[in-house]
Amino acid sequence: MIHPNTTIGAITLKVADLDNMVAFYRDVMGLQVLERSQSNDAQKTATLGTTMRPLIHVRHLPGGRRVGGQCGLYHLALRVPHRSASATWLRHFASHKAPNWQGASNHGPSRSLYMADPEGNGLEVTYDIPRDQWTYDKNGKFEMISEKFDVQALIRDADTGVFAGIHPETVMGHIHLSVSDIPSAKRFYVDLLDFEIQVEIPNSALFVSTAGYHHNIGLNVWQSQGGPLNSAESLGLDSYEICFNSAESRQQTLDRLTANGNTVETLDDVPTVIDPFNNRIAFTIENS
Repeated sequence: MIHPNTTIGAITLKVADLDNMVAFYRDVMGLQVLERSQSNDAQKTATLGTTMRPLIHVRHLPGGRRVGGQCGLYHLALRVPHRSASATWLRHFASHKAPNWQGASNHGPSRSLYMADPEGNGLEVTYDIPRDQWTYDKNGKFEMISEKFDVQALIRDADTGVFAGIHPETVMGHIHLSVSDIPSAKRFYVDLLDFEIQVEIPNSALFVSTAGYHHNIGLNVWQSQGGPLNSAESLGLDSYEICFNSAESRQQTLDRLTANGNTVETLDDVPTVIDPFNNRIAFTIENS
């Protein structure tokens, strides 16, 4: 089994208008600009996150286009530490007229707010309720639901002071991918990477995790059944990180992948692999 402390790290997006995207993630989403390149137009990049960690890298892709039904990012989920942080963030988001708002859901273990960035990348701001309040079925699996979440009640809990940015303890809670078929996703993410299935909807969606978490990675075919693979020439997901707690646990997973015929490349001293849908995954070590 993949190490239980394995998590999802920063996500890299290929974008058409870097300046506009940086402004959105800074001003509307409340992230800090941690780094920004001064290189030529074709190599412009920026990193946004909190004082504690990078969360999103954006890379300018000249001439990039968005392809309908393509594999790649369904949404990324920024997980704040508690309800109060979610409420305060929502109050700030509403003050910007809630651009590209998509709705809110009570999923049982989590409470989620959905929207999209200016280039159509799906976003979620979420928080988990305490694990001792999760409910489980007869097989010991948590119950994932999709019920209406009262955002008016949430926003009443917001801190009314000056907004100082998304909570510094925000992490990448999970990544949700659009894939072309579930069996291929299951073979790679469960059989090879060794994530544990938490929820499986046959030929529709798969939610996998470590340590009994509700999901570190979601995979679905809702908009991408049989669709084209992710492409280096298209806007959207460029890569994402799976973060290991140690070099040893990372190497165990890399050994399993190479033993099954997967190619591991090294980019900027970080091992990377390509999933069946042409998404690049960087295997990092937490705080490395």
